[in-house]
Amino acid sequence: MNSESRIKINTLAEDEDYLVISKLVGISVHEGAPQNEFTIVDWLKENRPEILEHKWQSEVRPGIVHRLDKDTSGVLLLAKNPEALEYFQTQFKNREVEKHYLTLVCGKLPSGKGRIDALIRRDPKDRERQKVEFMDFGLDEAERKQSATEYEVKNIYKYKGYILSLVDVKLLTGRKHQIRVHMKYEGCPVVGDQKYFNKASKRVSKELGLNRQFLHSVSLKFKDKKGEWVEVRDDLPADLASIIAKIS
Repeated sequence: MNSESRIKINTLAEDEDYLVISKLVGISVHEGAPQNEFTIVDWLKENRPEILEHKWQSEVRPGIVHRLDKDTSGVLLLAKNPEALEYFQTQFKNREVEKHYLTLVCGKLPSGKGRIDALIRRDPKDRERQKVEFMDFGLDEAERKQSATEYEVKNIYKYKGYILSLVDVKLLTGRKHQIRVHMKYEGCPVVGDQKYFNKASKRVSKELGLNRQFLHSVSLKFKDKKGEWVEVRDDLPADLASIIAKIS
């Protein structure tokens, strides 16, 4: 762990069973990150040590209900006890949680509103990447996973000859890198994405000085343990808001 362990993370909502925070860009959710890299679990150890006093099934993922990519920011739900963890994870598994992201993509999507359904699998040429699989012949269930995304274009910008689209994305499934893979599949990669890009998105990302994907978890809607709906929202962080200001 390094000096980053003193960073401030904002709490968005909380009760006796859950804690919702605004995850900062550049922070991994749990171990599996490079050694000595600060994670959300480290933040819990420093700021909410009472949460870690429970007997968790996973010592490396205490309280972790779901995850966001390291370079994705926004709303993250954490459980404060093992019973709550199982309760919230069941909601995610049953696709009862409503998850919205805001992303800026390079290009214009086929329609103002749409849905992307595709099989996703790990790229056999690069184990750190995912890819859309056009055929499922010969793949077992562990190798391919159905994925679904709904989207709505909120605004379209013209910037130095590029067409950029600000898109609200609703995840219907939660596959690894799903939004990034789906947008690349549609020919409109997420601006700033260093893994899933094309020549145009790479050039405009450099023009904008954006070195992380423009992808932010803006809202999460779930049921608390009393059965009541809770919706938590998180505004765009300063780095992404400045990009919108630049292209507007």
